[in-house]
Amino acid sequence: AAIVAMGGYNTFCEILARNKPALIVPRAVPRLEQTIRAERASARGLVRMLRDPAESGEGRRDPAVMLRELCALSRQPPPAHAGVSGLRDGLARVADLTEPSLKLETRLTRPGRPRRRLDAS
Repeated sequence: AAIVAMGGYNTFCEILARNKPALIVPRAVPRLEQTIRAERASARGLVRMLRDPAESGEGRRDPAVMLRELCALSRQPPPAHAGVSGLRDGLARVADLTEPSLKLETRLTRPGRPRRRLDAS
């Protein structure tokens, strides 16, 4: 299974969470945030990116190009194989960063670690 999406923030987070190969065809109008996200993720090997030439005024959409990109998804490894550190351990990372300032005993669940509970003091 693979995902084809425009690359909005929530969808991009789902791609990473589900660890599925993805083709992002970002919208560039009215804002570039999807394009920026897709460019950076593609450069890191997390997803494939296909620009829409019709949206940028560079030409017409070519179904053969889309077909080629869709076929390439079957050979694309999932995002976890890209070797980007910290990609899938956000909860544990946030807990490690905030624990000293929040005076946590044990509360947040991490794989292989005990549950944490807030210190009442």
